[in-house]
Amino acid sequence: MRLNSACSDRTEDVRNWELSMARDKRSRIFYLSYHPPVPTWGTAMSFYRHFVERDDFEVFVATDSAEVQQYDVPYRFLRFDVPKWLNRMQHTRFYRWFWQYNQSIAGYFVPDEVWQAARAFNPDLVFTIGGSWNWTARLAQRVARRLGVPLAASFNDWFDFGVLMHPRFRGSIERAFRRFYRDCDLAFCTSEGMLEALGPHPNAHVLYPTGGNMLDTNHEFIPFTLGERSATVLFAGSLSAWYGPMLERLVQASSDSPLRFEIFGSHAHASWSREFDDAARAACVYSGQVPFDRLRAHAQQADLLLLLMGFGDECAQTERTSFKTKFLDYLTFQKPIVIWGPEYCSAVRVAREFDAAECYTSPDAAGCIAALENLARNAERQKQLVANAHRMYQSRFEPSRIHAVLLRECEKLVRRQRR
Repeated sequence: MRLNSACSDRTEDVRNWELSMARDKRSRIFYLSYHPPVPTWGTAMSFYRHFVERDDFEVFVATDSAEVQQYDVPYRFLRFDVPKWLNRMQHTRFYRWFWQYNQSIAGYFVPDEVWQAARAFNPDLVFTIGGSWNWTARLAQRVARRLGVPLAASFNDWFDFGVLMHPRFRGSIERAFRRFYRDCDLAFCTSEGMLEALGPHPNAHVLYPTGGNMLDTNHEFIPFTLGERSATVLFAGSLSAWYGPMLERLVQASSDSPLRFEIFGSHAHASWSREFDDAARAACVYSGQVPFDRLRAHAQQADLLLLLMGFGDECAQTERTSFKTKFLDYLTFQKPIVIWGPEYCSAVRVAREFDAAECYTSPDAAGCIAALENLARNAERQKQLVANAHRMYQSRFEPSRIHAVLLRECEKLVRRQRR
C-alpha cells in the first residue's frame, strides 16, 4: 500500500491505514528520514538490507525524498515535503537563509499527514538518520516523543557532509547535531571514529554499514599480470565534494600509464570539471550509476578496486568518522583493493588492521598511479590482499554479524519500553 501526501480526505486515509495495519508479532519501525531504504548504493542500500531484505521488522517509511517513488519497494510509504512556500524560497538567492530555517526550525512542526500516518501505524520505535544533519531527524524526534515511543538514530556521516549551510549558522547546526545524538534513546555510530567524535552516550553502539553478501566464498582468485593488456581500475561511489576532483586528477595523471579507469556513481552532484565530464564520457571512463547487480558484474571484470578518502582540513573530520559502504561491497567482489586516503581515515585504519588493502596515503595523484601500477605487477601481493580481505569480511563485516547488532539493540529497547 502506498500513500501520497496530496490525499484530499485525510480522515478516510487514516481509516484505510488502520484497517491495513493489523499487527503481527514483529516490532514495528516507523522509519522517517531523508534517506529512504531503497536498493541503490550507500546509506539507502545499507538500510534496505537491514529493513527490507530481512524480515525481522514491520516497517513503514515516511520520507521527503522522491527516490522512494523510483523503485518498486515492498513496504508502505508516505512521501511528504516541506511547505510549498519554503520550497520556492530555497530556489531563490536567499536559499542559504531559508535552508537554515528549514534545517533548524521546520523539523519542530510535524506535517499533519506524517502525524496521521505515524499514529495509524502505531510503531514500537521511530528510526531516523541523524547524520549528516537534516530536518527530518528532528521531525522523527518530535513524532517519537508525541507517540511516547523510543527514538533510534544512525549517524552515518558528520553533520556537514554534503550539507549546504550558511557559514554563520555552522556552529548552531553542529550543536543541534550533537544535542540530537545525546537525546536519542538508541544511537548507532557508523565507525569507532564516529563514536569517539560524538562522545559518551548511555546507549550508543558501533554499527558498520551493511555491504553485500559474498556470493561464492570458495571463489579462487586469479591474479592479473600487467603486460598483455591494460589493468582495469574500477571506482564506484560518491562523485561529489572532494571525490570528483580527486578522480579527475587521478585519471589525468594516468595518461601515460597502462591503467584503464572505470568510474561509476551518480552524476547529480558530481564536482569534477565540465571538461573532464565530457572527456570521461567520450572515453567511456565514466558510466553513470548502475544497479548493484550490474556493478557487481563490472567489478568481476575489473582488475583493481579503488576507494577514495579525502585529504585536507575541510574533510578530515568526515573521513575520520565515516565508513564507506562501498568498502564492504568491495570485499565481496574478491578483487584487490587500493585505498587512496590519509592515514587517519577510517578505511585506512581498518585496512591496516587486516592488511586487506593497499593503502596510498599521500595526496599526490602521480604517486597513487605508481602504487596502482606496482600492485598490478605483483601477483603474489594481489593474492595476499584478496585472502586478507576475505578474512576481514568473515571476522567482522559479514552482513549477518552487523545486522545482529541492530536487531539486538532495537529489540532490547522495545522490550524495555513495553515493561
